[in-house]
Amino acid sequence: METFHLKRFFVSLPVPVTDFPAQLTLEDEGVAHHLRSVMRAKVRESVVLVDGQRRQAYLATLQALEKRTLTVQVEQLLAQPDGKLPVVTLAVALIKEQRWDWLIQKATELGVEAIQPIASERTIIKLGEKDFCKKQERWEAVMRSAAEQSEGLFIPAILPPVSVKTLCHQGSIQGQRILLAERGGHRETLQAILRKHPSAQALLFAIGPEGGWTDGELSQFEQAGFVFASLGQRIMRSETAAMAAMAVVVYELGH
Repeated sequence: METFHLKRFFVSLPVPVTDFPAQLTLEDEGVAHHLRSVMRAKVRESVVLVDGQRRQAYLATLQALEKRTLTVQVEQLLAQPDGKLPVVTLAVALIKEQRWDWLIQKATELGVEAIQPIASERTIIKLGEKDFCKKQERWEAVMRSAAEQSEGLFIPAILPPVSVKTLCHQGSIQGQRILLAERGGHRETLQAILRKHPSAQALLFAIGPEGGWTDGELSQFEQAGFVFASLGQRIMRSETAAMAAMAVVVYELGH
């Protein structure tokens, strides 16, 4: 059955689904409202539901759609992770709102695992804890929509902003650390770096603000083990560099 035309939405399933068909009643007022009022879904309609936690997509039939709950009959498993791409975190210096929204939308479409905003020395946009909490919900909505549209199996995490110093000292971040640097004599092309690590399970990209990194920040990245990478001769905006880097990752490691 072709499913590309079916309505698609994310939901947290209470239990793994292994036997089909399986009938489940889900208590999720937000999803129920979205299906009823935004997607205009109808009872007995076939849909694709995605369990973002387990990263699995299912074909299902809507059995009932109430104000706070929905009942579905799960018919079959459609998709689960193929393990081709490494886990990618984009650590990006904060940029203006419209460009930031575009960045997180496209990053979601390309399969980024997490987005880490950075407050660098030359960052123009400042975002405190309260401001982040206000924006987080809207950012998550942008990424949810992008994940649904691109048939993704998860919604990326959007993390609270940190300084360069904090980012460099985060021991929880595993894998190859890569700094996208527009200038400097000790850079390698991103393609060359990825080809040296074809089996990398995780990648962290650090992408600077419009004014670039300061010398002090570059020194911190170097001491923290970041490899300096080049995307070519052109000077790119932050959101362009992020998408160019992801395109290279998908091309080199996603096959």
